[in-house]
Amino acid sequence: MSLLAVGLNHTTAPVELRERLAVPREQIGDSLSGLAERAGLSEVVLLSTCNRVEVYAVPSAPEPTPASVREDSARIVEALASLRGVEGRAVREHCFVRERDGAARHIFRVAASLESMVIGEPQILGQVKEAWQLARERETVGPILDRCLTMAFHGAKRVRSETSIARGGASVASVAVDLARSIFGDLTGSTVALLGAGEMARQAAIHLRAAGAQSILVVNRSAERGQALAQAVEGQWIPWAGTGITAGLGKGGTEGLDNALMAADVVVASTGATEPIIEPRYMRRIMRKRRGAPIFFVDIAVPRDVHPRVGRLDSVYVYDVDDLQKILAGNLEARGVQAEAAGAVIEEEITAFLHWERARALNPVIRELREHARSIMEREVDKTLGRMGELDESQREAVRAMGHAITQKILHRPLKALRESAIHADRDDLSGALRTLFSLEEGLDADSPAVFDVGDN
Repeated sequence: MSLLAVGLNHTTAPVELRERLAVPREQIGDSLSGLAERAGLSEVVLLSTCNRVEVYAVPSAPEPTPASVREDSARIVEALASLRGVEGRAVREHCFVRERDGAARHIFRVAASLESMVIGEPQILGQVKEAWQLARERETVGPILDRCLTMAFHGAKRVRSETSIARGGASVASVAVDLARSIFGDLTGSTVALLGAGEMARQAAIHLRAAGAQSILVVNRSAERGQALAQAVEGQWIPWAGTGITAGLGKGGTEGLDNALMAADVVVASTGATEPIIEPRYMRRIMRKRRGAPIFFVDIAVPRDVHPRVGRLDSVYVYDVDDLQKILAGNLEARGVQAEAAGAVIEEEITAFLHWERARALNPVIRELREHARSIMEREVDKTLGRMGELDESQREAVRAMGHAITQKILHRPLKALRESAIHADRDDLSGALRTLFSLEEGLDADSPAVFDVGDN
């Protein structure tokens, strides 16, 4: 078995590439099937968020080698690029590959928010759980990834309950407020427009309201979700009144969006659109109606909701997730003590998973060794019983019990040493030695000498 983590994130790739590889939720299922088929995977989970597009996988090859692992990783990269219509070379240049223990460590740390742009943010755990659930629905999760992710969730829960990593500190929402203040000064009495009704929009609204924002407008196509968010942040829901890219271009049916953008001082964009909603031509028309009044966009969507060229317009300020990352660069350093404590908790959970994984890999050897010993014992017991003449059933059972007990005692130390080699990664792997010593690949024919000779004891 070779667990793999392959992909790109905010530390390895710019937002321009991440948005091209981002997979909409409704396409995750088909993408899982495509990855499994094209890359030859027995298990696969696909995680696509605003900061990362990552594949967690187990190749189909039963006996991986370093060369086969490299080939498996390359196939995953090519399959991911092909499924999203992106040139493979561009993905390879910004892609990371983690193998075996490194892959497990990456998965655990991602779930615990130790690899997030904002260390300790809570959203990523829910996003990983959703990716795992989608893979389970598509039956692309097997015993290894299921165990890995389940234990990763437990580790993340421990991090949140046993450390203070998730309390206090900077967040995307708080940084957005600081940036807005740097442009507008006092935010008291300002108007905020939320494009989209997700969790990040809700958090930003709460921070902006605390900073003095007077009016919050929620612009969303779904009435149910828009009204729910508006109620949660004491704002007003405004129907989008448009669909697709046409809404962004202002070709009709955009009254709600138009009105919100003309009224807002700060706009938080976090929709699930696959193309920019706010295009330069559309925004120029809005700015004419605003008579040049400044407007501030916080675009936390990937793919981006606001076209990069919109930020070139006079009095229009646009910050995307990569801009926020630069501002948050000191987050990990400032919270180093908490991050170190959280890392120690996660290492305990990683170690437990690796012990399980190594022990699981030994199960075939243990089964073969026990079957091998059992077959020898039964054959020798039958020969002995045949030479002992008439015995009643209790006497025959006593002979069989003695044979079983001798077998168990002889196997005890080899199996104990084998299990300990799985727990202690620095010890030599004994599985190959046991296969050779007991000729497990060859088996024993009826004329083979008995391996366990009672007389040697």
